[in-house]
Amino acid sequence: MRFVLAGLLPGLMLLSLLLNACGGGHGPGAPTPSADAAPLFPVEQEDRWGYIDTTGTVVIPLRFERAWPFSEGRALVRLGGRYGYIDPAGRLVIEPQFTDAWHFSEGLAPVEVDGRWGFIDTTGAVVVNPRFELAPGLLEEDPYEPRDLDLVRRDGRYGYATTDGRLVIEPHYDQAWYFSGGLARVRIDGKWGYIDRQGRVVIAPQFDQAWDFSHGLALVRLGDRYGYINRQGAFVWGPTA
Repeated sequence: MRFVLAGLLPGLMLLSLLLNACGGGHGPGAPTPSADAAPLFPVEQEDRWGYIDTTGTVVIPLRFERAWPFSEGRALVRLGGRYGYIDPAGRLVIEPQFTDAWHFSEGLAPVEVDGRWGFIDTTGAVVVNPRFELAPGLLEEDPYEPRDLDLVRRDGRYGYATTDGRLVIEPHYDQAWYFSGGLARVRIDGKWGYIDRQGRVVIAPQFDQAWDFSHGLALVRLGDRYGYINRQGAFVWGPTA
């Protein structure tokens, strides 16, 4: 099971094919929970997972074996070696019962039962019976914001250009990634930091690993410790919070 970072919302590219294979092209019958709730972020402490808000306050106690970001009002969690889903209040709304599972997109989530994959809706009702040999990793669309700047590489260095090829940020980064939330993570001399769309360093390269910003926070790693920083680079949870 892979860890999904920073509250991304990948789509299900093969969903229509699977539904058609089952003889129906209709969507799930249950309404999708509101996505307007305040964002929550999964955190781990002493091998237990829970959720914090944007201030770093624990709002769902650390009681899960693993926890993943919320998507469409549901978050994937693991308890007793099985996967289920909670709501933003921390209530188990779909009991841990699956050998593997994925996050919700467009009202459906892929789940594995006895080595076969199907789909459930946000109430836990089975929409597509588990009958497919399907890997969730094949279902991901590009999770990043619409691109007006593309990554370019020259002489082994990375920079950014407009979609019509005009260079706007010179290639001088060891590694770089696409913009998310107005910032892009870049690596210089082995450390990761963040730049804005003008190429200005907003958060100095200092992290051993870094992920994209989502809802104003980004997951970073210092040594073997993980934490969340805000857009000013201050920790709200983790090594120096």
